[in-house]
Amino acid sequence: MKRIRLHTEKTEKDRDDCASFDNLFRLYYDKLLHIARGYVTCQKDAEEIVQNTFLKLWENRSDIGSIRNINSYLYTLTRNGCLDLLRHREVRLDYSEKKKSIQQQFLKDEAASLLLENELQKKINESIELLPDKCKEVFVKSRIEGMKRKEIATLLNLSPRTVDNHIANALKHMRLHLKDFISLFL
Repeated sequence: MKRIRLHTEKTEKDRDDCASFDNLFRLYYDKLLHIARGYVTCQKDAEEIVQNTFLKLWENRSDIGSIRNINSYLYTLTRNGCLDLLRHREVRLDYSEKKKSIQQQFLKDEAASLLLENELQKKINESIELLPDKCKEVFVKSRIEGMKRKEIATLLNLSPRTVDNHIANALKHMRLHLKDFISLFL
């Protein structure tokens, strides 16, 4: 049985308060601990709840005269302390479970996205391979290598207008070839 040590100046009233408190502590500690253990399974948690009950009693000792039934008052403080602890644990558990659920959903979504991304990349590569050679060369230089229209025209000895036509035709071909994927995002 742990005791709360009180550090106060010892006036006559303080000594009476300490003696009364000490008597209440000895009389009710084991009973309240038994009640707390009925709510919470951990001995340490139950002891802490009962300690807090007596701490509240001490802090409100000036109001103790207005308490009609000290037994009921201490029981209620202990029960409320237990319920507060259990509610707090439930909130933490709910948060933990929701967080875990969100993480699992994210992993599922991440895996699905990766699968979709790989499939899309495969279809894009297939579509590019189906382009006519010159159109494919212009499209790759423009969209994959990031070259500008004039650079491509100079490099391949084409007019900028011809480069534009090859890119337009390649994009039209890509839209047609990738229509199933494009509809997923619309």
